[in-house]
Amino acid sequence: MKETLTVPTLTSADFPPAVRAYWDSAPAQFKVPAILTAIDCYCALATRLRFKYTYDLDLHALLLQVLVVAEAASGKSFTRPIVKTIMHPLKLRDQEMKRLEQAYQDLKKTSSKNKQLPEEPVTDVRCLQTITKAKLVKRADMFIRKYGEPLAFWFYNEELATMTESNKRAFADLRTMDRLAYDLGAEYGSDTLSDASYNADVDIIYCSLFCATENALKEYMDKRSIEGGNCTRKVLTDLGDLMGEDAPHFRPLTDGEQTEINDTVQHLMNLTYAPDGQLQPLHVVPMEWMDYHVRRWCSEQRQLVLKTGSRARNCFYKRASVSAARMACLLYHLWGEDAARQKHVARFYRFMATYIVDGLLNRWGRQYEQMHKTDENDDCVKVSLYDQLPDQFSRDQLRELIVKLDLSTPARVFISKWKSAKLIYASKENKDIYAKNY
Repeated sequence: MKETLTVPTLTSADFPPAVRAYWDSAPAQFKVPAILTAIDCYCALATRLRFKYTYDLDLHALLLQVLVVAEAASGKSFTRPIVKTIMHPLKLRDQEMKRLEQAYQDLKKTSSKNKQLPEEPVTDVRCLQTITKAKLVKRADMFIRKYGEPLAFWFYNEELATMTESNKRAFADLRTMDRLAYDLGAEYGSDTLSDASYNADVDIIYCSLFCATENALKEYMDKRSIEGGNCTRKVLTDLGDLMGEDAPHFRPLTDGEQTEINDTVQHLMNLTYAPDGQLQPLHVVPMEWMDYHVRRWCSEQRQLVLKTGSRARNCFYKRASVSAARMACLLYHLWGEDAARQKHVARFYRFMATYIVDGLLNRWGRQYEQMHKTDENDDCVKVSLYDQLPDQFSRDQLRELIVKLDLSTPARVFISKWKSAKLIYASKENKDIYAKNY
């Protein structure tokens, strides 16, 4: 019997109106990339939302890192109008902050050396495109100085190649921050002698959306990044092979859809900034009802790990679940935290968790397996070792199949874990013979 996981099919009805608009207006191949772009933007705006993830004690912020991958000139620019529409109010606010900064810089240039300058304005700029580490530390510290709490940046770049070009300079290499920015409370410390640097211990968090070609992605996500866990934090959406196809046609948003989006953006902005210029209190979304669905999906993934011996899946599924749960939390909040909508959110979580882990395995699974001494020619999504065995098998048969598949895990480990998971039991007549437990 083959192990199959049920993956639901999403429909327009599974999304709150502000997300549904992008699902309905996108062509078929772009529907998931379009809603991922919109959800990523909304999560960046929803920086005051928190929820309890079933496997963690600390609350989670809605932090996502999305990668859109396609060939050059194949339609990655579809992200631009979505980002522009949703992030417009935050960009306007950032422009006001940058004008204050520029006015202070102009004052410094025109003031005499012995004239006492006013204090540098404490600003909060949240939208980023390219930035050095020192500047990012300063921007994050400004949040603490102004509000006493971190806020999520929005990191958007239409060409990942510009990031890799910047990263060739050591001071601009953001890979370490990329890992820390995925989790609330993971602080980055800077303490240098350089006058050009900015020293502080800060909690840098951000939602990011990078568009990449195949080569740019390979350069950015090198072996060190795969080993370090950068790839596991990504939500990868691949546009596939679009050779010879017409340019994607997105339907213009209707007036009603635009109103829903604008109202949602304003709601999330109001959820962050209070009328007196300070931050609104944190809002904890009640997601305890999702615990069953998360644990069930993760349990199914562990069963696949045990049956296939895939170390890549064992690594990738955990953060795939976290990213999917964060998106589910946003959708539930946008549904008004209505219990009647829980079935839609649970279906979305299951679809998205599977979508993410499959994308990670297809892109980086083979490299990850190679790092753990698997066969270079072995596909990371292996045919299940468990399923290739007969209903009754001996320890020697298992060893032979392990050698044939060139797996690194010993037979005794598989037997121990399968018995613990109640996938097999030992024969009463012969302890070296095992039977599958269907």
